[in-house]
Amino acid sequence: MEKIRFGNLDEVDRIIDNNIKTKWRTYLDPKFELSIPKFDFPEPSYDFSKRTRAFLQIQQGCSHRCTFCIIPFGRGDAVSLPLGEISKRINKLIKFGYKEITLTGVDLTSYGDDLPGKPKLGSALKRLFDLHPDLQRLRLSSIDPAEIDEDLMDLFKYEKRLMPYLHFSLQSGDNLILKRMKRRHSREEVYDICQKIVSIRSEIKFGADVIVGFPTETEDNFQNTIDLIKMCSFSNLHIFPFSAKKETPASNMPQVEKEIKIKRLNFIRTISEKIKSKLMKNKIGETVNLLYESDKKSYTDDYFKVSIINNKSKNFKVGDIVRVKIKSNDKNFLLAEIN
Repeated sequence: MEKIRFGNLDEVDRIIDNNIKTKWRTYLDPKFELSIPKFDFPEPSYDFSKRTRAFLQIQQGCSHRCTFCIIPFGRGDAVSLPLGEISKRINKLIKFGYKEITLTGVDLTSYGDDLPGKPKLGSALKRLFDLHPDLQRLRLSSIDPAEIDEDLMDLFKYEKRLMPYLHFSLQSGDNLILKRMKRRHSREEVYDICQKIVSIRSEIKFGADVIVGFPTETEDNFQNTIDLIKMCSFSNLHIFPFSAKKETPASNMPQVEKEIKIKRLNFIRTISEKIKSKLMKNKIGETVNLLYESDKKSYTDDYFKVSIINNKSKNFKVGDIVRVKIKSNDKNFLLAEIN
């Protein structure tokens, strides 16, 4: 619809698809767009000298229409990278020395909806683990709790190479606000998912994206979000004050005052820090693995920041899997010694 509307303007000669706007041949040869394969995903960085982990995008765009989000209008509907291509890129990353790969996407759990047979994310991951026995560690970026499939649940139970950390695109913990956001999950479903995963893998930790001050959000709505955060013990929150995007449905809803949004943002941040501090103290005395980045900062498997103290040996390098013992914690960091 937008392409037709703008394409009919006298001032417009041609509309370039967002996916190929950076390709110089697009502007020289109008037929070039037709030769582009359906998936046009940039290759990940294979330069192991500058990174400890690889990020591999396997999904783009989004086919949902949350009332606050502008992404579908800029990036289009969901598109998935075929499994064979993912496998090739993983194989190349492993050969370059990466021990950990993070799979990313705008709407990662919608992976496969546009592919033949509509493979779900969980079944695709099972296949990738089978194809790559030398893949040591795999992480997932933010996922939609409405689309977690049984195969993905099974992987958290049986596949220890899948790191014990799950980050939800939560946005709110209140059912009325979730409905007005046009999200597809409820607070009860999120809690049940967390409980189920913890029951099959006790060491797993959870994070979430949260919007505060969504239009019409009352104190009761906000308190429901706080309660869910506490119930699920979200250890890592990405908190955003609502910001209206032009032409989205949410921009036309009754807005929450800026001062209230800031107040709620600070309050939820305080709650988050308390939860994280408690979980970090529970890890003191544990011996854990981490992907070594530096003595100043690395991450545990369940995604806590770690500083290594009294490291005298220096007999490992960036990207190595290191075994450490947690001795104490200091604000947002665990303090550990080489085991």
